[in-house]
Amino acid sequence: MALYQSDAAIYRYFTTDLLTNEVLAEIPFKGVSFERSIKAAGSFGGNIPVIPETASMNLYESTMPGKTGLYVVRDSECVWGGIIWNRNYNVVDRELSVSASEFTSYFFHRNIWKTWTHDFGATIVASGGTLTATLEALEYDFPVGSSVRLIFPEVSDFVYNAYYTIASSPTNTTFTITGTSVPNGTYVGVTVYARVDTYDYVRQLLDEILVDFSDITFPNTDIEPALTTSIRITSITAPSSITTVTTASAHDLIPTQTVEIYNVSAGLDGLWDVTSVPSSTTFTVASSLTSSVKNITKTVTSKSITDFTATITTSTSHGFAQYDTVVLSGVDDPASLIIVFDGEYQIVDTPTATTFRVNVADSDMVATAVSGGTAVVQSTVNIGTYGPFPGNSDIDIEYSTNAYSGKNVPNNSYRGFELRSVGEELDEYSDTVDGFEYRIDCELVYIGDIPTFTRTFVLLPIDYPNPPAEGEVSPPSRYGADELVFEYPGSIIDVTMEESAEDSATRFFVVGNIPDLGDDISQPYAVASATDLLLAGWPILDGEETRSEESEESALYAHAQRYLAESRPPISDIKVKVNGSLSPKIGEFVPGDWCSIIVEDEFVRMRLASDLEVRDTVIVRKIEGFKVSVPDTPSFPEETELLLVTEPEVDKIGQ
Repeated sequence: MALYQSDAAIYRYFTTDLLTNEVLAEIPFKGVSFERSIKAAGSFGGNIPVIPETASMNLYESTMPGKTGLYVVRDSECVWGGIIWNRNYNVVDRELSVSASEFTSYFFHRNIWKTWTHDFGATIVASGGTLTATLEALEYDFPVGSSVRLIFPEVSDFVYNAYYTIASSPTNTTFTITGTSVPNGTYVGVTVYARVDTYDYVRQLLDEILVDFSDITFPNTDIEPALTTSIRITSITAPSSITTVTTASAHDLIPTQTVEIYNVSAGLDGLWDVTSVPSSTTFTVASSLTSSVKNITKTVTSKSITDFTATITTSTSHGFAQYDTVVLSGVDDPASLIIVFDGEYQIVDTPTATTFRVNVADSDMVATAVSGGTAVVQSTVNIGTYGPFPGNSDIDIEYSTNAYSGKNVPNNSYRGFELRSVGEELDEYSDTVDGFEYRIDCELVYIGDIPTFTRTFVLLPIDYPNPPAEGEVSPPSRYGADELVFEYPGSIIDVTMEESAEDSATRFFVVGNIPDLGDDISQPYAVASATDLLLAGWPILDGEETRSEESEESALYAHAQRYLAESRPPISDIKVKVNGSLSPKIGEFVPGDWCSIIVEDEFVRMRLASDLEVRDTVIVRKIEGFKVSVPDTPSFPEETELLLVTEPEVDKIGQ
């Protein structure tokens, strides 16, 4: 076992298969440093000597970038977990360098490809104080007790445009609202804005990407495959409940992939999930049906057209069936200047053994067949480059709670073709004054003697309960900072205080976007001002940001408030390094915790005595993250640098 012992702690490092979470190896890393963070993924760096002692670990496979998880265990507690993204090997030094990022980094490697909205069109029937809403197209589960905003197709200030509470939700396309005064009648084209709790929104987003939006089948109307390959089927057998399909060439399929079979039989034609791949030219689906393949070519002798329906006659019995896809070639009139008849059609019916009918787009098509034309039906499997592959998307993330945050994300509509990452989406909705932060915590659990690891998503609302009365200061216990105290002299071995107004602002503008601007239309914007600082004599210092995806001024103002809070002058960055052998130790705190910092120093006391700090004896800050440097030898202490949020606490900035 690879154990690195100090006077106070033993560090161990495990790699796992990212999808199965099965432990691959325990790795003797040296020169290790790692970071934890909220929102932004903390990093890991370490080196592995490639020597005979590590040969049994199969380092090439057990550290594979993009496919391997990594966990850091301090004593018996997992203090870091993430994904290996990079490695490099020096042949001369025989040393493998590995870098990784926390599991939240995975969110920036997954795109949202499905159009996803919380704005819906609906028809609403009002009767006796009850509204019954039916969505026009999209499906959505409206929880009972949640609220929606209804905008009726009337004038913009229509008195019944308001928020309503859902009384029942019989299906995912209907809901009811009771106790309203909306006049009886049917209202078509009502816009429904779902108010989605932040936690529900985040959980729904992660759930759907972790199964690769498995509710979407292929092909579908929301997204089409980038490329579809059609391969001829040569035989079909069904000795049991499993049907084996043999193809004329290699198919490159994998289990769980969805394929489309056609021109076989009514029972087998359609979408199927591949259950196994015995060979490069065979695959199986869960069915007990079988049928003869229809790789049939027949000579066309004549055709006739009546009311957009063409009747095709073949020289011998064709063996075609209704709904087969037939390809006609060589049946156009050679005298015609425009070749319009040849092409692919779906057979409508087969009146006789030597005739079949298809629908055509133009009843004026030339109806005289040329002897020698062909009609071809092939049993075929369509394979798209799009999956879905749900088994390749689940990295097994759990949730810390099902409680509500009490905050709603803004009304939103996401267009799949924009292909934004999940991480971008999370950051967009977290980066407001009513936003949230998040992290993924990992835990070591033994099943017998076998180490296993869990990964838990934790959502952290920004605001805190029990705000102080106006003019009062809340105690550190409001944040739990009284239970996490770092002192100098004491557990703190180094502390610096950096202050800068270079990037500060006392007023902040956020500009949105409206596409297709006309001459009389301006871009929407919002501005927030630090009124207390301006009244205290600070000059106007402007800051600005652009939110190109946002057009609602209320949302822009929320962003402006958040940016302003982070820019209040002077931006104070307190850097603290602590002794790893003294409490609070690594494992006793996590990113998002609040702490108290007590420093016996004259200049720091000046900071505490100014109006830039709420309290005059203690500095209270949120831990944004921390960085740990692990010693390679028993010498200690390990060095831990606390990464603190730069702005003072929420009492001061009004969050």
